[in-house]
Amino acid sequence: MLIHPGNASPEFAAHMARYPGLRLARPDDSQRLSDFFNTTAMSAGQLSIGFVRGSDFFALLALQAERYAALVCEENGMIVGVGALSMRHAFVRGKLTPVGYLQDLRLSPQSKTKTRQSLYACFTEFVRLSPQWDDFNRCSLFLTAILDENTPARAALSRASFPLEYSRLASYKAHLWPKLPGLEKLLPVKTNVETGHEEKLLHFYKETLGTLAFDLTLDDVSRLLPRAVPVTIEKEGQGIAAACLLVNTDEERRLRVRYNPVGRSLETSGTYLTAVRVGRSVAAELKDGVMKDLLAKALKTSLRMKGSFTGIIEMQDGPVPFPFLAAQSHYTVSGSLYRVFHPEHTQLADFSAGFLRPAHKASFEWIFS
Repeated sequence: MLIHPGNASPEFAAHMARYPGLRLARPDDSQRLSDFFNTTAMSAGQLSIGFVRGSDFFALLALQAERYAALVCEENGMIVGVGALSMRHAFVRGKLTPVGYLQDLRLSPQSKTKTRQSLYACFTEFVRLSPQWDDFNRCSLFLTAILDENTPARAALSRASFPLEYSRLASYKAHLWPKLPGLEKLLPVKTNVETGHEEKLLHFYKETLGTLAFDLTLDDVSRLLPRAVPVTIEKEGQGIAAACLLVNTDEERRLRVRYNPVGRSLETSGTYLTAVRVGRSVAAELKDGVMKDLLAKALKTSLRMKGSFTGIIEMQDGPVPFPFLAAQSHYTVSGSLYRVFHPEHTQLADFSAGFLRPAHKASFEWIFS
């Protein structure tokens, strides 16, 4: 659900009114937001990476989260900045908890310093005050992901005008594998889930989700399924042993990459592996083998889908089980997942006790990147 001026709580609306030139996005802003977003990019060392939205700016947010909003900066009637807020329920210390995600922060290089400071201050106060509002289910736990070599973002977050605190939870690598162009036309694949198999799949995920911090929920899987191709490994008489979802987000987001030293650029779409899980009943000594079989089957299946690459996020505590495949990535970028909090919140039980139990690894899925 989009939180906008027509349905925001009086408290959230009053908060936004404090920042001249900054407002909540309206549904009819979608095309203008996409046009602005598609002309900006993130810096990652020698790579410039942009996520190109379709005409519906909010479509990806709707796929990602239960509730979401966009903050819009304007100067002389022109959009010069945007930042998105989203909330979904995720597992924190084994319990479903509202978790916010701060994303899509983009500012025009030509924007005024006052405008930038206004957006930073609004983000900061939102994190501080959100636990008092119903708009995002009184969310007090926030995450964000930053490419390690995105120096402008890292510099912006360290400024005195943006005094949120960041604690790194985990590092990750995003891998892309190229696909042969046109192959999807020769080998079409069904995108709908067969009746009966969906019930088996949801039962499998019900049994396997929740063991990771910030893990996906059944609601997340249900949101993704209409757009996903499930891939499963089944053992005779034992049901599903492992599963993942292949999601193509071409309609919501494409990838634009520019390699600065040689000026080479590409804009393309791809298929993302997400919700990769091995069943709890699989013996520990067999898990790596089952995971290899699942990823091999998923990559083969992805060749028949739209797009020219297959992507997966590799967490530091859950590496791709066959390194030679990682070495064949079209390209790899590294990033970090952070928890974000206002200094006043350091005494909240959720923060003082820590996000993670020792046995809980952080989960970060492609669809939420």
